[in-house]
Amino acid sequence: MKMDTKAHLIPDGFEEFESHAPYAAEHGPYYEKQIDEGTVVRAFRVEEKHLNSLGYVHGGMYMTFADSSLARAIFVKHNRRGVTLKMNSEFLAPAKKGDWVEAHTEVIRSTRSVAFVRGELKVGNRVVFRMDGLFHYIKADVTKGL
Repeated sequence: MKMDTKAHLIPDGFEEFESHAPYAAEHGPYYEKQIDEGTVVRAFRVEEKHLNSLGYVHGGMYMTFADSSLARAIFVKHNRRGVTLKMNSEFLAPAKKGDWVEAHTEVIRSTRSVAFVRGELKVGNRVVFRMDGLFHYIKADVTKGL
């Protein structure tokens, strides 16, 4: 593991991802690890700003990170950007400050206008959140990423 500028342990192979989306940038930093040409694992280290009043990751943070991760999966796999039409989510377990949360995503199907994506958020081997979504492709500058 290496240290980033905020003195958090970052697992080997992960690099900080600089988001061009103001909302996502506000909730990061996010990190990515390239698995193969069309697959990345996205992650974040749970900080104080991600917690609810009980000391666990806020449900809105899970959903924000999940939505961003699903959209990123589409971009990495198909070099296309999309907006969320629908996202289903299942809250399975809490994560706490200091946990390393990873998004493992998969593009299930892609048509001319929409993409179907699913994934899980994990802390180690423990699945804490499941999600699936439907995204509508948009015409945008794909050089910016997500």
